[in-house]
Amino acid sequence: MSIGERIKQRRKEKKISVDYIAKQLGVSCSTVYRYEDSSIEKIPINVFDKLCEILEVTPAELMGNGVTSKKSVETDTLPDEFIDPQKAMEFILKTPTLAAYGGYDPSSMTDEMIVEFANELLRQFKYVSLSIKERYNFRNEDEGNNKIS
Repeated sequence: MSIGERIKQRRKEKKISVDYIAKQLGVSCSTVYRYEDSSIEKIPINVFDKLCEILEVTPAELMGNGVTSKKSVETDTLPDEFIDPQKAMEFILKTPTLAAYGGYDPSSMTDEMIVEFANELLRQFKYVSLSIKERYNFRNEDEGNNKIS
């Protein structure tokens, strides 16, 4: 299910009109309809956040990443590299702290910039993960326990 389909589904579940959402977001009704039919794929962060508030969902839920069990999180793997700008944008938006901390606006980024940014995030996540694992293994070896749980 696409983000647009989830927006429409949630709006109908909450019995909220397109007109109401449009007024709250400060956009036209046709823009909301285009969000719902996914003809607008890059929803500005500030609009996306406000839309989540209106629909009473988290950004992750609206993107299709609801609450997951620990097991499913462990089996979900990140790609080695992003090629598709849409998947790259979804990855970036799954981590809303990045936008808040970095002060960037993905809606103003080109597809090429989005893919490059997401790939750089992947590299950084891998680096941090390896760094923590190395420290954890080193500490456990000193304690006579070299297992990673």
